[in-house]
Amino acid sequence: MVAARSPMVVRSLWIALVFFSWSQLAAQRPPSTPFVERGACPFECCQLGHWTARDTLPVYARQQAPETRLFLLAPGQGFVADSADFHTLALGMILVRRAFSLADYLAEDERPPRPVPADSARLTALRKPLAPGDTVYLVGEVSEIGERVWTRGVEATVEPFWSEPEFEKAGAPAVLIRPIEHEWWVHIDAGGRLGWIQAWNRNIDGTDACG
Repeated sequence: MVAARSPMVVRSLWIALVFFSWSQLAAQRPPSTPFVERGACPFECCQLGHWTARDTLPVYARQQAPETRLFLLAPGQGFVADSADFHTLALGMILVRRAFSLADYLAEDERPPRPVPADSARLTALRKPLAPGDTVYLVGEVSEIGERVWTRGVEATVEPFWSEPEFEKAGAPAVLIRPIEHEWWVHIDAGGRLGWIQAWNRNIDGTDACG
């Protein structure tokens, strides 16, 4: 005969079951957007400091607040960029066109020379073939290493393996069907006038230390 459980024990077991189920579901979902990388300089050779506008740039009192526009930077006007936050608004989506595994495209830094058990389990998941019609999510760039992607509850940094709508990569097993969406909000000082500019995909000199 099995003893009846108290209401408190039953409630605790139910909470544990719900938490476990939620955790399992969360692991199966891509990173939620939007998310922000505070203090980020998001590309190779990126630098803050003395910049020069090459197009007219609106300056705002707050990030992502178009109603707070303060003034405009004119083409040729210099200013100082002193801090920045990188926003990812939507993940990119990559559609698989033929079977392959992410393990075949891992960036060099993602290949452990002697995998520990946790690495082995992860590599097993990454070696599982993707089928035509599967979706891989593009999470963002890892500067000087590769591109971060997510699928089936696993993230990995990979060498780009996909074509893009405007660029067909010979032999690519997948194609980008939705680009990743970013905003790069940079705090500036323009001769004592302070504010924020949206600097992603803008024509600005001085952002690249590599020239």
